[in-house]
Amino acid sequence: MNIIQENVDALNAVLKVEVTEKDYADQVNQFLKKQQKSASMQGFRPGKVPFGLIKKMYGVNAKVEEIQKLINQSIFKYIEDEKLDVLGQPLPKEVDENIDWNTQKEFVFEYDLGLSPEINVKLTGNKKFISYDIQPDENLIDKYVDEITSRYGKVGTGDVVEAKDIVVSDIAELENGKIKEGGVAKLANVSVERATDDFKKKLIGLKPDAELTVNVAEIYGGVSEAATLMDVEESAIESAGKEYQFKVVSISRMVPAEINQELFDKVYGQGTINSIEEFRKKLSEEAKGMLDGQGKNKLRNDVVEYLLDSVKFDLPDSFLKKFIHATSKEPVTIEQIESDYDQHSSTFRWQLIENKLISDYEIKVDESEVVEKAKEMIATNFKQFGQEVPEEELENYAKTVLAKQEERQKMYNELYSDKILDLVSEKCKLESKEVTYDEFVKIASKK
Repeated sequence: MNIIQENVDALNAVLKVEVTEKDYADQVNQFLKKQQKSASMQGFRPGKVPFGLIKKMYGVNAKVEEIQKLINQSIFKYIEDEKLDVLGQPLPKEVDENIDWNTQKEFVFEYDLGLSPEINVKLTGNKKFISYDIQPDENLIDKYVDEITSRYGKVGTGDVVEAKDIVVSDIAELENGKIKEGGVAKLANVSVERATDDFKKKLIGLKPDAELTVNVAEIYGGVSEAATLMDVEESAIESAGKEYQFKVVSISRMVPAEINQELFDKVYGQGTINSIEEFRKKLSEEAKGMLDGQGKNKLRNDVVEYLLDSVKFDLPDSFLKKFIHATSKEPVTIEQIESDYDQHSSTFRWQLIENKLISDYEIKVDESEVVEKAKEMIATNFKQFGQEVPEEELENYAKTVLAKQEERQKMYNELYSDKILDLVSEKCKLESKEVTYDEFVKIASKK
């Protein structure tokens, strides 16, 4: 096999792969002999079908499969041996329709390559980034208290419909102003929060036994939602009349839990928190952890934005558009790719910058760090429910999570991202600025 690289320009190349019969003949014969051993055909004992017949039946498919396998292995070995820095993966050009797989013995295939550009990333002490130290204020703690008391509350009843209630409603199709016999009808739970704005205005303030005449599709804003609410097919809603009687049967309301020792014990475990002051302090600590994460994300986004703007290089755009089209998990048109290409381009550009920093500064992530990251994530999740997990159980949970390749890669990516952020913080100026949560929201919302 012979591979020839033809450079189109600094960012694009074509690989010509020349394949002769001697390159694939042995592999094809081995495949066919394996098929012969297991072949079963009328008139022949199992494993005794003549090789010529096997070749006639499977020869062409075996030839195509083995050539493709050989090409893939050879191309990636060539890229590795030649130390080519490529983007994406080689894309095959259209196969010549004149190929005769039955009789042809020599072939030439062509593959497009996207080559990585030369990149120079400078981290200078003249560049200043702001690290926001976000402080939880009393308003934020009040919101946390409301969330927890609601989460641990109980279902009660209301006398008048309010914005967060569930209205138990008798909904029935009307005909000439009267309930239609055999019409669409249901005793349904209607969420005021989910209702359309117009219907919400009609609901709020109603009392049990109040009646409205409505189009059932206006409750949640669509035929599909109406069908789900009434537990019928969409066709039943479409063929039914437009007028329904809507009668308020009862009003269900989540009554917040009382802030007392029973609540503290439910949230954090027996005797862990013993007063409202301790409760609010604990919530403040938890809020600070969440806010620190938001501040870190803002710093990370600022760093990414700065480097994307300041590190200049070109990409093989035409190749990358073809690559996106060829590898997309969902069907996508060229027009859609063109429309979203700025976002795709930013992703490719950041990956190249990130890889350059990892290479230049020899950033490494050890397996032990990945395990600790997984354990930290798991412990945090359990703490949200007031549970502490023993170290041995954390280890087992971490093994389960990291057994999934996608989760493992996610951990590696996050650790590399953290280390790059640490590197930028070390090489550039970093100014810490204390702000309230509301101040930070205003800052983060600015473009």
